[in-house]
Amino acid sequence: MKGGISSQMSSEQRTLRDKLVELGANENTASVLLCLHHHGASTSKDLQCHCNIRQPDVSMAISELREMNLVHFSPKSETSRGRPAHIYRLRMSLEQSIQPFVNRARKRAKEILNEVDAVHDLVSKVEPNQHHEFTAA
Repeated sequence: MKGGISSQMSSEQRTLRDKLVELGANENTASVLLCLHHHGASTSKDLQCHCNIRQPDVSMAISELREMNLVHFSPKSETSRGRPAHIYRLRMSLEQSIQPFVNRARKRAKEILNEVDAVHDLVSKVEPNQHHEFTAA
């Protein structure tokens, strides 16, 4: 295999992948997304080599990206034996492609803040005579 996605991406692209993972994206999904952006249209085999991940992991990442409607696929034009190969490409810009991950993280953050408020309310009921100040750090 080639050097893997980490050796083929810029520092900013590696940082973006890491940030997507911190937001809750699967590491392989983030790698495949950025690989498709970086290398353009690719087959599953290309993604295996560029991302340095196993074929089943590529398939799972592609499935997740397809469920999010981020990836377009078409049959590879050349004929060969076995399963037909597909060529995958991003449907939209990178900025638009990462939006579902950002939206999901914002939703989770809002849910966490709502839970903090609920805890604050419960503490106030358990200790009604105390002044409690909860803040999100």
